[in-house]
Amino acid sequence: MENFIQVAEGLIFKYEWLKFDALVLPLSFPYGGMENPNITFATPTLISKDRSQVKVMAHELAHSWLGNLVTNCSWEHFWLNEGWTVYLERRIIGGVAAAEAKSLGENEAVEYGEKRRHFAAIVGWNSLVDSVKTLEPKYTSIVWNLKDGSDPDDAFSRIPYEKGFNFLFYIEQQVGGTKEFDPFIPYYFKKFRYESLDTYQFIDTLYEFFEPRGKAEKLDAIDWKGWIFGEGLPPNIPRFDTSLADECYRLVEKWTDFAKSNSTDLSEFDESRDIGNFEPDQHKLFLGSLTERFEKYPLPLQIIKKLPSVYPVYAASTNGEIKSSWNELLIRFGNYSTTDQIVKDFAKWLGTVGRMKFVRPGYKLLQSYVDKEFAIATFTKYESSYHPICKTMVKKDLGLI
Repeated sequence: MENFIQVAEGLIFKYEWLKFDALVLPLSFPYGGMENPNITFATPTLISKDRSQVKVMAHELAHSWLGNLVTNCSWEHFWLNEGWTVYLERRIIGGVAAAEAKSLGENEAVEYGEKRRHFAAIVGWNSLVDSVKTLEPKYTSIVWNLKDGSDPDDAFSRIPYEKGFNFLFYIEQQVGGTKEFDPFIPYYFKKFRYESLDTYQFIDTLYEFFEPRGKAEKLDAIDWKGWIFGEGLPPNIPRFDTSLADECYRLVEKWTDFAKSNSTDLSEFDESRDIGNFEPDQHKLFLGSLTERFEKYPLPLQIIKKLPSVYPVYAASTNGEIKSSWNELLIRFGNYSTTDQIVKDFAKWLGTVGRMKFVRPGYKLLQSYVDKEFAIATFTKYESSYHPICKTMVKKDLGLI
């Protein structure tokens, strides 16, 4: 955490809240983390035994400036909290990665840190694409319209996090990269310190800062209306460095070629050779991309059912991100029934986590690809263990209210 704090202070300014503690809450805690001055509340799913979820602590630390120090004025501008925080989270992770790679040389270390940041952005982009597919269109814009009395909990998703991040990342690229954008960060936070603001004040401040620096034309070229109010994916796709993602994509292409060939010989796939050197986030990107590809090029059922023997490490994973992605792939394409062990084990796992990021998609998966009554029965069995917010949202997802 001290490394995180030092990188964040270098980007913004000194941490103001005197100390930074973390408290791991019971299983029913519905969020990844909850920022509070001096202390972050955390879900126990962060203890994944591979240290991959420390990025959530970087995210909650970033809230010490964005959220606790500078705050969105209403839920409609929630992206100002979360989009900015994801942006800072990834800058922190990239900065720490660069510091750890100093033995490569200063320029090479900075480049490696940027590759790590871009890789995290690619994983986030995939979750943004998935969210856009499943949400009501009106909730896929950065600035929501809640004047009709809509519940902000109904609008809650990865959209303000990932679409908000991509908005800031695009602005960063538009003005010339981190070297040009970084001086704006402390300027923005100092201006709105101890205050709340809306999206229009944010845009005014961009012009206030960059116009004297000759960047007004770059800002004028941004489709503000499309980014802020447009539904679905952003009007511009930021340019990502895919260096660390390409290894995942090559393996996905190998599986795609296999699916097209109608072969049943799985000997060309090997866990150690294929994924043995993957970092945790590479596993998540691989599984998510493979699931998306199988929608277009499905494997025969008998092959899907053999996947656990090809990559047994996934079934044994204690990482909720991997466990969730792996079970989605199997259950979506495996035509499993309520009596199959994979379905039983996944349903049992849903009773041991309360984090909505896993619980809500999990019940939707059971409802859509196994059996709705089974999904309802499973939820009823574990309902008392969930937080009231989580419980209400799952009931809506299952059509119970």
